[in-house]
Order: sequence, then structure tokens, then C-alpha cells
Amino acid sequence: MKRNERNTESVSGRHEAPAIGKETYSSYEEQPRPEKRKAKKKSFNATPILLLLVILFGAIFGYSAYRLYGMMSEYHVSRKRYNAVADSAISTVAPAPTTVPFAAQPGQEIAATPEDVSPIQVDFDALLEKCPDIVGWIYCEDTVINYPMVRGNDNDYYLHRFIDGSYNGGGTLFMDFKNNRDFTDPNSIVYGHHMNDGSMFASLKKYQTDPEYYTKHPVLYLNTPTQNYRVDVFAGFVCDADSDTYTIGFASDLNYQAWLNRMASQSDFTTDVKVGPEDHVITLSTCSYEWYDARYVVLGKLVPIG
Repeated sequence: MKRNERNTESVSGRHEAPAIGKETYSSYEEQPRPEKRKAKKKSFNATPILLLLVILFGAIFGYSAYRLYGMMSEYHVSRKRYNAVADSAISTVAPAPTTVPFAAQPGQEIAATPEDVSPIQVDFDALLEKCPDIVGWIYCEDTVINYPMVRGNDNDYYLHRFIDGSYNGGGTLFMDFKNNRDFTDPNSIVYGHHMNDGSMFASLKKYQTDPEYYTKHPVLYLNTPTQNYRVDVFAGFVCDADSDTYTIGFASDLNYQAWLNRMASQSDFTTDVKVGPEDHVITLSTCSYEWYDARYVVLGKLVPIG
């Protein structure tokens, strides 16, 4: 029996796995395998950035609107103030001549006659009481150019000041401080802003951009406390702010004539106006934007009139 028992144990050992081994194997097979964890993607929340951009662009828009409103308000105030001065200082406005004084025959200039008068009369006594720096009044028919002119102690003071010295975005038309107040220099220079609303000297650029502008506006008028002038326009062009266009005095009549010829040769339009060493001219200057520090200038001969 012991032998059989041993055989039985032996057979049992061959055909049956040990209980502990079997249980271990079964529980390993039945246990689910753990799934691999997927790496979590970090979510990108764009809301704060979008909000920041909205605030930023809103601030930019608000500031731009504020600046535009302020600029338009300045334009309005400037026009209103100059209109008030014109209403109080100009007592008579007569019709300007309907024909060009120097265009009767091509190349033939007609001299001013005693009957030639300025279309405006200016009360300089009243103006000088308000501003001792007043030197004249310039007028161009059917344009916005209808302004007083001053001369200060430098070329900065009236850039952003009204004739009474108070702040004004459009400034005041002013003569170069190196010029004589009575326009007796060979070349008298007057500066004015190129305002975005077309005021001050902005319309001078039309001599460049509009081919018919010169034929419609060949003359301006300059009234001063001592003498009135018809300004016969003879040139208009773009130049540098430091060009010889801004020369005031000349070493000789030959130098002056050479300068006059050079100015006329650069003009954007042609005229029949003859200018010689015996003449005085006025240069009206405003900003232009073809390049940095570009200027547009319009030059005219001063013809004394009544």
C-alpha cells in the first residue's frame, strides 16, 4: 500500500499542479491589465489674451478718437477766431479783377494802374492795438487765405499761437524774423501751417496738384499798414527747408536775377510774369510731404497798388 500511495502521489504530482501554483496562475490570467495612461494635454485658454487684446485695441481706438476730436476742435476754434478777426478788421470787400492783369498778350505784362486797388480794406489801427507784431494781411479770392500776418522775435513763437499770444493749434502766418517788417527786402518770407482741414496755407499745394489752379488764382493781395500790393504769382514748387529759396538778401543785382531765374525755372506752372532786380518778391512757405523736411513754396512779385 505504501508503494501504491507513493505512485498515486507521483501520478497526482504529474497531472495536477500544486494548489498554490494553480491559484496564482489563475488570478494572474483573470486580472485585467492596467491601461497605459495617456498624457494629458494642457488646455490653452485664449480668453485672457483675447480680453487683453480687446482692451489694448479699445484703448488705441479711444485715444485716436480723442486725438481726432481734439484736432477737429482745434480746427473749429481756429477758424472761428480768425473769422472773428476778419469780421472786425476788414471793413470793405470789393470784387477782385475778373481778368488777369498781365495776360492781355502772351509774354506782355501790364503794369498796375492807379485804378488798381486791393479788394479788401483792413483796419490796421485796430489790429495793431491787439497785436503790435502785425505786419500785414494776405487775401486770395475764393480761397480760405484771408489772414493777418505777424513777425515775432524768432520763427518759433507764432507756430502755435494766436495773434494775442494765446495757444492756437493752427498758429499764425508769420514773416521770417530776419526780414524787414515793411516788405522792403528783395525776398520776404512768410510761413504758414499746412492744416489737414485745408486752412492756413494748405491751399498753396493746389498750385502743384491742380493744373487749372494757377489760371484761377494768378494773384493774391497783400495789405500792409503803409502800402497795399498785388502779388503776381510767378513760381511754385517743392524744395528743402534749408534750400536757397529762403535767401533774403543778395550780394548783387546779378546774383538776385540769377536767383529769380532759378526760382522760375523750377515752377510747376508757367506764367508771363517778368521779375527783375528792381522788384521785391514774397515767398509763401508751407509743409509738404514728398520727403523729410520738404516745403511747398509759392513766389509772387509785389506790385504796389492803391
